[in-house]
Amino acid sequence: MPIQKKAIASFVAAALACAAFTGIARAEGTDQVVLGKTIAKDEAAAALVPAKFDGKLRLVVSAPYAPWMFFDDKNELTGIEIDVVRAVAAKIGVSVTFDNIKFEGTIPSLQAGKADMIAAGMGDNPKREEILNFINYTTLGLVVLTKADDKEINGLMDLCGRSVSRINGDVFGPWVEEKLQPKCASLGKEKIDVRTFPDPNAALLAVKSGSVDSEITGLVSATTILNSKENAGQFRVIRPDNSPRGWKLANGGFAVLKAETDLTKAIETALKAIKAEGTLQAIADHYGYPDVIIDEIVVNQPTPAGNLGGID
Repeated sequence: MPIQKKAIASFVAAALACAAFTGIARAEGTDQVVLGKTIAKDEAAAALVPAKFDGKLRLVVSAPYAPWMFFDDKNELTGIEIDVVRAVAAKIGVSVTFDNIKFEGTIPSLQAGKADMIAAGMGDNPKREEILNFINYTTLGLVVLTKADDKEINGLMDLCGRSVSRINGDVFGPWVEEKLQPKCASLGKEKIDVRTFPDPNAALLAVKSGSVDSEITGLVSATTILNSKENAGQFRVIRPDNSPRGWKLANGGFAVLKAETDLTKAIETALKAIKAEGTLQAIADHYGYPDVIIDEIVVNQPTPAGNLGGID
């Protein structure tokens, strides 16, 4: 069944109330039941996990970021990414711990040796690939979120001369600077006023309060906000006619340090197994986002073949 609107409403209410993230660490056993299904260990995948991890992986997440990760009514961490993590962990025969930190701190946490893997709804891109290996299982695009009564923003070039919120460390800011700002200039329009916020909660609140005109965000996040009871009728989503998933289609998934080639292969093997079994699609369906699953599990491939959603 799809994720309950009550849970989404709870997420949004909590998101708007939170001023900072709270760190958590919670152990999970290797025997995982995901959506009522026991996930069997894949011996081939498990054999690929380096012995140095001693059957345990330390993960960093960045919640709340629904539907990827958020806290339910019992204050338990849940969501698409969390359920996929649990299924992967079962496949490769490891236990996991979660540490909830700000998104901008996820990569430094791996570099400092405080974590082994990122599960934070992170998109793959060439710059991040200089440091990380991405094991991708989703394909998503970018959209523009505005207040419902703002009828002047109907496309990307309508952002020229207007203010836009984004999250520190995301892929949206660089894309605006590299692709959209030059386009605004070529049309003789003013620059986009990009304002950076520490987390998704603050970026959304800025739009809701009217202190910024819009937010560039992922389609899934925007849809979650749009469909929540808390925000009923307050926002609308702008996307290109030829690409319902949005602009700048990109792959995303889990990330580990570049040197961890064996761990990369283990996670890739596990993801391919749960995709073949239908578990990966079942998780996405359960949360109400059936279109996010990638056609084929890939490593270090930021953009899907036949990419739509260009700005020209």
